[in-house]
Amino acid sequence: MTGLGEAVRRSAAAARDLMLPRGCAGCDRPDQVLCDDCRAVFQGCEPRVLTGCAMGGAMACAPYRGETRHAILGWKDHGDEELDGVFGELLADLAQRGGLIAWCRGLPASDLPVWVVPLPSSSRSMRRRGRHHTMPLAKAVAARMRAQGVDAVAVAALLSTATGGRSVEQGNAADRGRRIGGHIVCDDSYGMRGRVVVLVDDIITTGATMRQCAAVAGDAGACVATLLALAQTPSAATR
Repeated sequence: MTGLGEAVRRSAAAARDLMLPRGCAGCDRPDQVLCDDCRAVFQGCEPRVLTGCAMGGAMACAPYRGETRHAILGWKDHGDEELDGVFGELLADLAQRGGLIAWCRGLPASDLPVWVVPLPSSSRSMRRRGRHHTMPLAKAVAARMRAQGVDAVAVAALLSTATGGRSVEQGNAADRGRRIGGHIVCDDSYGMRGRVVVLVDDIITTGATMRQCAAVAGDAGACVATLLALAQTPSAATR
């Protein structure tokens, strides 16, 4: 999105917020971005199977239902960018309570910082949203890691070559798997070999995206520590 287009969009959002004061993204409680009760729903730590991870798997904050679903959809598909900071903090909390930061502190000394890599979206989704919506999450996790003594930086080292893009609400698991298959690649401007990588995503649905990203990063010579996500759909729990 051009700078002018982004400025127009932000101005429109500001005008909307003045005329229509916001409610909690999860439960619509007035005058809060995400109320304390809805924040508490994101305070879990649910492990998910992900082969190829040095820590044994992925982690999600919460199930994708109810308040979490409402909040994430508003942020992801309806431009609620005020949630960037809140969701970034929640995912950074997950990195801490889930043991990622302690695990990274135990790594051998290295001059290479840990890379926190957001999972990529299709080009169509990027154009529709006007931004890489998971990058603020990756930056927040990297910032928390640095604050806790782990050298880390957010890097968009993975790309999607897919041209389509639909909301997580649309399509069944088989359709999603076909759309994702083979569309994740490393950005040639980055070298992953020898890097410790933490993957970051918004929602684990079928698990196909995270598995492919972990495989691509591993094939490129990276050590994938884990994947952090805001939520996971119930079907993902058994995968």
